[in-house]
Amino acid sequence: MAEAMAQVKQDLGRDAVILHTRRFKKGGFLGFFGKDMVEVMAAVDSATASISQNKHQINSSAINTDATKMTALQFEMSNMRKTMEQILCQIPKNDEQSSPLMDLLIKNDIDPVIAANLIKGLPAEKTIAGSDESIVRKLLADRIINYLKKVDGIKISPSRRKTVALIGPTGVGKTTTIAKLAANFALKEGYKVALITADTYRIAAVEQLRIYGDIIGVPIDIVYSPDELKAALYRHNDKHLVLIDTAGRSPSNQDQLAELQELLAVDSEIEIHLVLSTTTKYKDALEIVNKFMVCSPQKFLFTKVDEASNLGTVFNLLYHFPTALSYITTGQSVPDDIELASSAKLANMILRD
Repeated sequence: MAEAMAQVKQDLGRDAVILHTRRFKKGGFLGFFGKDMVEVMAAVDSATASISQNKHQINSSAINTDATKMTALQFEMSNMRKTMEQILCQIPKNDEQSSPLMDLLIKNDIDPVIAANLIKGLPAEKTIAGSDESIVRKLLADRIINYLKKVDGIKISPSRRKTVALIGPTGVGKTTTIAKLAANFALKEGYKVALITADTYRIAAVEQLRIYGDIIGVPIDIVYSPDELKAALYRHNDKHLVLIDTAGRSPSNQDQLAELQELLAVDSEIEIHLVLSTTTKYKDALEIVNKFMVCSPQKFLFTKVDEASNLGTVFNLLYHFPTALSYITTGQSVPDDIELASSAKLANMILRD
């Protein structure tokens, strides 16, 4: 699948939208011994609104099909919605779009098209309900909460090991977040925890995590390859929770992303959290998410909430990608400045004046 996505990007450019993906077998005899194939249908909008479509079939016999955990349908629907909203953006603005609520949402970096959809159908100011700002704000907050209500942290079973990997670009705070999670689960909840770092690009990151491990009292392994990660996971099979710290990857570097995908493919039960900074501009964050989707993250984890002037980027991303929220971090203190995301709290922060 990663190879197919790379060909789509090469042939159609960075703005290509994935419309359809499927896997099938080709050749063989009576349904056996066929080659695994991947088909990707993509489209790109031109200035004249014409759409070019391209299909790619890739021999995927050497690709680990277990690596993809997010359904193709979910990813497809997210991209189709994005395309439709880009088209809707060309529609002339009406009076509803120039309301105080619209101005508030845009001020908080909510995408204008998303903002227009959020306030659509709310009571107008000339009505009795619309004249009460608190009522309209409550209705709008409820709509925002509806998009943020899928909250799911790390759930541990006493009888089975849980493995969680944090992935994301450089500088978003993955290592500090790993330490916070380890401290909370080991010290506050009493679980047996182990740390594994695959961030061998930065010596400082390895030493930082080693120091945290010593303070918390949990073992730490350093791995350089998928085989070493597999062996480390086997050694820690007696733990309740194993947390994997990965190196920051550039979303524009396909080789690095492919390497990360190969690393995580050693165990199909690894729960992957994509770590994103709330201080990242929405356009850049959207590109990051699109590129890291090759690793099939099941959850989003947002850092640096305390440093963000608003949380528009958080909502924009979750609007386009209906992915579960896990945790948010609100500072550098270990282990205190981390909490399970609250949809109501985030909605209030998104609507703050």
